Amino acid sequence: MIDDCSVPSLVAKVHREDALSISAGAAELLLVANKPGLTETGGGHGAKGVDFQRWWAVLRMVEMERANEPDFLLLFETVQDVTELNSVNTPTRARVYQVKKKDRGEWTWSVLTGTTAPPKKKSSTTASKAVTPTFTKVSDSALGKLQLSLAAFNKLPVEAYFISNAGCDIPLAAGGNAATSMPCSLADFAPEHSQLLAQALHSLSADGSPVPDLTKLKLKRVAIHPDEPSSYVIKSALELLTQRSPPHAGQAASFVESLVTKISPLGRHTDTCSSFGDLVKQRGFARHEFISALGALETIPDHSAYLNDWLTQLQSEGMDFMVVTAMRAEAARVVREQLTGATLPVVQSLHDFCDVWLDANARGLGLRPYFEAGLAALRQDFSSFRDAELLARFAMRAIKKCVDPN
Repeated sequence: MIDDCSVPSLVAKVHREDALSISAGAAELLLVANKPGLTETGGGHGAKGVDFQRWWAVLRMVEMERANEPDFLLLFETVQDVTELNSVNTPTRARVYQVKKKDRGEWTWSVLTGTTAPPKKKSSTTASKAVTPTFTKVSDSALGKLQLSLAAFNKLPVEAYFISNAGCDIPLAAGGNAATSMPCSLADFAPEHSQLLAQALHSLSADGSPVPDLTKLKLKRVAIHPDEPSSYVIKSALELLTQRSPPHAGQAASFVESLVTKISPLGRHTDTCSSFGDLVKQRGFARHEFISALGALETIPDHSAYLNDWLTQLQSEGMDFMVVTAMRAEAARVVREQLTGATLPVVQSLHDFCDVWLDANARGLGLRPYFEAGLAALRQDFSSFRDAELLARFAMRAIKKCVDPN
């Protein structure tokens, strides 16, 4: 199964982990993840494509949470772009995903399959001129790579998905086109296309292998625009938060942006992993981490209403519009920082200074003089920060004392 020189030690390691109750599904996933040649490890997408994958991954987490999935684990740059398991510890099924953006047009048959599309209609003339299809490029095609991933598993039930913002220009057996009828499986293609595809994918298998099950390979289109991937994902998260935590629905944007920040480093290192635990640590993001992010959101009061009122008052008292706008942007960044738990020591010192100053200085009738006095004090010890950030952090600490004095 594995043609890597480190297989004996790797298998021995997996056997040791079996003794420590690693599930059969996790053990097989580890073996497949370490198999050379399956995962694209660089140069395939560029930064914009990877960004698209990360936004889609957050969308997928939100979808699973809204569907009340009891557990899930996403592994990045594992087997394909993303592998999804239904359990962190004892997976019993998997889904492997290729997640590809397309800036214009639809995906064509030749790009997806590495073969030439069959003629639309057969006649005695076209039949006599029919050319025997060649399958030399199938292994490098999108669907060919997904089939190779499926074939690498012997025990764990697996499905494969091609995910994109663009449709696929392929006729369906029931009429219509896959470009407008996604999601669909490859078995839904028009007969001449599904038969040719079955032959093409079968050419990747060893002699005597069964014909590929086209129902296990699926196409799905997502409404994520590659130039503005956040909008649709934030909308989906807003629906989840409106259902689960209405007081924090206004923080949907900060919530999804914090998740993208958390998962962005995952999968950057694709070295061979010696254990399933190492694989999860290096490339995984699990449901309990998603729930933890939701929990962190619940601990942060929705400051937006207070902040809007204060910014409106500051502007009415004569504070420059550009300063107010910059404060608003910096405050949004502070909320994302709180959700990710990534506060730097110097920033924590700044927050502590704000808390002490706020306790020692009572607010008068005007809000602007209070902020200007706080800014003057902050500048003395934190001159490396821009005024807009100092004011925003000062405002957020003041709001925290108003909303959550403990």
